[in-house]
Amino acid sequence: MAARNILVALVPFILLSGATLLLLFIILAGIKDSNPLNRIFYFQADTSGIGDAPPISRWTLWNVCSVSNGLNSNCTPNHPAYAFQPDVNFGSTNGVPSAILNNHSTYFYLSRFSFAFFLIATIFSGFAFLSGLFALCYVLASCVTAGLALAALITDIIASSLATALYVKARNAFHSEGRSASLGVKLFAFAWTSVACLILCSVGYLLIFRAGRARTRGAVPLEEKRRGRFFRRRREYPADGESGTHVMEPQTTHEQSSF
Repeated sequence: MAARNILVALVPFILLSGATLLLLFIILAGIKDSNPLNRIFYFQADTSGIGDAPPISRWTLWNVCSVSNGLNSNCTPNHPAYAFQPDVNFGSTNGVPSAILNNHSTYFYLSRFSFAFFLIATIFSGFAFLSGLFALCYVLASCVTAGLALAALITDIIASSLATALYVKARNAFHSEGRSASLGVKLFAFAWTSVACLILCSVGYLLIFRAGRARTRGAVPLEEKRRGRFFRRRREYPADGESGTHVMEPQTTHEQSSF
């Protein structure tokens, strides 16, 4: 039975592990110029002629990079919650799409808050992963894991939604100026896949906890039920050597007339 419980709890744990790994890739993307982190980015755009920008730039959560052989390279120093502000990032407003300049604060806060919520989602998912190790053996831990996974799910949905809204707006702004631009496929695939994994593992842990509570409340095994009924029947009659009150049944009419 214990082995079966571990196998059942293993499925949501694998999903939770996958979500945690994907969130770590998102958070660490761009922080170091090494594979595979130099393949992940938020947004790529044609920034030729904008201040000191390279011909093509890529934004990550930590910096802005140029592109070499399809990889992030020559990235600026790391800054947490690196704001998407092309005019500030490259020190010039020349060539920056007017839609971005006219909504400067919108892009600033969307990029800052998306970083913050991705970071919070990663922390919750990490704690859920640790709790999930205990949930492999203890049903009660599955309730704690489900709560942490739900918290990670909510913050991950917020972060992914903010980032998607931000860079779809940025892509449209660059396109309106006749410049090429695209979203980072890997990063957004990781983001929304992590959301799907967290949804499935949260449901899985809730079902495991519910099934565990039903078993503890539930029912007694069939042999114990039969044994309980047997002893209840035996209690109706005094055992040998015990005193008891015996009720005399009235004689039938046939028995009375025989005398």
